[in-house]
Amino acid sequence: MKYLKLIILFCFTSLALSCNDDEKIREAEALKTKEQSEAILKVISENWKFNVPAVTPRVKTKLDGWNEWHSFKSELADKPTGSLTAYRNKVKAIAEKADELNKNIPPFFNKPQVKSRIMVVVTKIRTLYTYINLDVVQKDKIITAIGEISKETISLQNQLDELVKLSEIPKEKGEEDLLKALDTIRMANPDMIPDGKDTKQKPQIKTQKPQVLTPVSPFKRDLKPKSEN
Repeated sequence: MKYLKLIILFCFTSLALSCNDDEKIREAEALKTKEQSEAILKVISENWKFNVPAVTPRVKTKLDGWNEWHSFKSELADKPTGSLTAYRNKVKAIAEKADELNKNIPPFFNKPQVKSRIMVVVTKIRTLYTYINLDVVQKDKIITAIGEISKETISLQNQLDELVKLSEIPKEKGEEDLLKALDTIRMANPDMIPDGKDTKQKPQIKTQKPQVLTPVSPFKRDLKPKSEN
């Protein structure tokens, strides 16, 4: 009985020591994870800079009414503070605003080249959203994604400025009327718009071979065989 008590006491002691060791390991791992998160958060915070300048005055005058654009730029300029969760929520908000950019585009800017630029910006923001929500956050890829978003947003603004610049180039006399007439024809007859292959091929005109007529003497026409009496 005495030995049994000793064995039980030894088991409880070992179990207690084991629990204490496990607790210390968990605390050490939690402290290490916290330190890593704080280090990552510090790097992200220092590099959270979307260096996108304001649009030119001539573009700004044509952006009135495009509330989605103003909301996107405002969300992009607002820097989050606090934990990594705050940055994750901010990227989610930016992605939602970017998805709205294709809505209510002013008619002047509602062009295929503008829409394609918007899609590139949306893709880059989705990439940032993916990287920042990983269990193991890769800060280098996040920093790269931030720079790419800035670059593509600037490219989008440059595209808007280019459209305004082209519209300000004076057209030659009669050129504008001609372009309007061509647009009207294209809208009315979309099948008449040539594709790339048709423009390279010259139309082939089939010519008929002229029919050669054999002249007949008027004397021969009057000649009839005489009947025998």
